Amino acid sequence: MRRMLVVLGCLFMLLPPLVHAKGELKPYTGPGLPPFTLADLEGRPHRLSDYRGQVVLVNFWATWCPPYVEEMPSMQRLKERLADEPFAILAVNMAETEGDIQTFLQKVKVDFPLLMDREGDVVKAWRIFAFPTSFVLDPDGRIRYALYGALEWDAPRWWSAFPACCRS
Repeated sequence: MRRMLVVLGCLFMLLPPLVHAKGELKPYTGPGLPPFTLADLEGRPHRLSDYRGQVVLVNFWATWCPPYVEEMPSMQRLKERLADEPFAILAVNMAETEGDIQTFLQKVKVDFPLLMDREGDVVKAWRIFAFPTSFVLDPDGRIRYALYGALEWDAPRWWSAFPACCRS
């Protein structure tokens, strides 16, 4: 299953007409997506609904995805810059083991929740076909922006807009 997802993820990244250009956060026009509850590495559950009232960056990732290795530190810096704002990051990992993730975290340090989608159910429900994929939700839980590919999240043109871009 994992090997198939790697191949599909790489294949879709080669099809630019189907995905947004790298580094381009676009208004989301797709269907509403279901809420989820996933455990973090320590086994604590995180319900998406627990984050109402905050702007939430939901990022789908995998340790084997080279763009994500570059993207994750910028997400941590964005979180630090917005420490006094109602902002959260939820990074949903696709069916990897805790060991794989712990090895990855020895190289990349973050303190936002890394959630385990052990069976890939959330990835399927949210129709994720490329890694990384990100969504920005407004404080009411509506998806406002999507990105298929990586982004330097703490670049001034992006972080200065958070969370104002998602206030109702």
